[in-house]
This record gives sequence, structure tokens and C-alpha cells, in this order.
Amino acid sequence: MSGAATETARVPTVGVPPVAVAPLTGWRQRLHVLLRARHPDMVQVTDIATRETTLRVALRSFAVVVLFWWSTTGIVFALERSPSTRLLGFVVASALALWGASLVFLERDRDTPSAVRRSFLGGAFLWTWAQVAFYGAWIIGPESMRLHIPAELPSWGFAVRAVWSMFWYQLVMLAVLAATAVMTHRRVNRTGWWTAALFWCVHQVASINIFLGVENSGRGFFPQALVFLESYFGPPTNSWFLPFTIACVIAYTLYTAIFAIRGRTPGHRQRMMLLTVIGALSVLELAVLGAPIHLPLWEAFLAVRGY
Repeated sequence: MSGAATETARVPTVGVPPVAVAPLTGWRQRLHVLLRARHPDMVQVTDIATRETTLRVALRSFAVVVLFWWSTTGIVFALERSPSTRLLGFVVASALALWGASLVFLERDRDTPSAVRRSFLGGAFLWTWAQVAFYGAWIIGPESMRLHIPAELPSWGFAVRAVWSMFWYQLVMLAVLAATAVMTHRRVNRTGWWTAALFWCVHQVASINIFLGVENSGRGFFPQALVFLESYFGPPTNSWFLPFTIACVIAYTLYTAIFAIRGRTPGHRQRMMLLTVIGALSVLELAVLGAPIHLPLWEAFLAVRGY
């Protein structure tokens, strides 16, 4: 009988005939292949040193992303203490952005786990530079755009004014994404571009939710130069858009997690695991927006700022 039809499992027990076990078919086979811990081709193309378990890759990715997310967010808060600290932060962030661009460029043709992590840091440094430039009031546009207006109910006209209020920041971030996309176009390691693009997308989703209305908008965290943006905060109740976006981000996170588990190469597994952790943190961030809670994650940095 053809091996494709049945699979014979021989049991080394005396007097017991071989048992014919039918192979998995249909949705059972697809589910088994989808969730298998390691792609079969991966064993043939990697050496012993790079055959890491999914758990180790996940823990390393979690440490890298969480440490970066927590520390950079706190540092951005702390740098709002005075004009001199804002200037220092912008200078340091600019130097890190140049280093980040070089990392993305130099690692674009290497697809090892270490190259992927360095490319991730490169894209993250570019994203951080845009954030520091914006929250440090370096790229918020002319005075005519910084008007504190009476809050209104969400509408298309109000939305246009909200987008215009952050126009310069969006323009700078789109330029960063375009430059990163050009550097990594048709290269094997595009982790830096995916990192910057994903951080930007999550920021846009959070901004839209705050505009439509959330319970925990974080009002009061803006530096003085950006307080006018609170005019565009929606009502202190969660809109229908929040659960919808949380569901979408969860679906994205599960999608990347499956590819992280089944990655054909170590580099691909590392890249998808990093994006998975960013997605998981995005779910946490959106959930906090919709919950009337206060997480003391950055209290030490806020104390330095004098908040």
C-alpha cells in the first residue's frame, strides 16, 4: 500500500501485529503543521549552536523589547524637566538615530538572530528620535498650530484639525519610514523598517482611540508646549473603536506568533518573535487606555521630571 495513504507504526512487542495508522488529513493536518514547534527544513540548514528553543527566543525578545519600551518611554518623560534637558535629549537621540540608521544599513544583508536584533534596535532608535523631537517640542510647527481650543464632540472637521495639529510630526515620521524602506528594499533583513513602521502604526491607533474617547487618556502627561493637544481628547468614556482595535492587534499578534514558532530560519524566528512582543505590548497599552487604572511603571522618571 502507498506510504501516502497509510503510515505503519511497528510496535516491538511479540505477538502484536503491526498497526496501520492513518495520516492526518484535512484541517487536522493543517493545524498540526501550523503549530509544530520547528519547521522541518530548519533542522537541515542550521547548526547545533543556532537551534534555540522557542521559549529562549521568546524570552530574549521579550527582554529586548520591554527593556527598550520601558526605558525610552521613561527617559522621554524625564527629559521634559527643563529646556536644557530637552536639548540634551534631542542631541543624544539624534546621535542614536544616526547609529540606528547605520545598524539598519549594515545589517540589511544578514539574517542571523544577532543581526535581526541589531536591526530592531536601529529601527527603534529612529522611532525614538522622532518621539523625542516631537515631545521635546522641536517639530510641532508654528505658533499658529498650537492653539488650545474648546473641546468638541468627534467629527470629521474636528478630526482634520487634530491631524493638522500633528502635521509636522507625521511628516518627519513618514520621512523616517521612507528612508528606512529605501535602505532595506529587497534585502533579506528588513527588521528595522518593520520595527519603525509597527511602532508608528500603534501610535496612530492609540491617538485615534484617544480622539474618539477612552477612560484613561493620560491627560496631564504632556509637556507645557504640547498641552494644546488635550483639546482633541475625546470624552472620558470608551468608544466602540477601542475593543475593535484591541481585537485587531490581538489577531496580528497571534499571526506573527505562529510564524515565530514555525520560522524556517533562526533569523526569521527572531524577527517574528520581536514583532510578536511589540504586538503584545500594544494590546497592553490599548487595554490600559480603556481601564481606569494607573500603573506606576515610570514613577522614578516622572519624579526626575518633577511631575
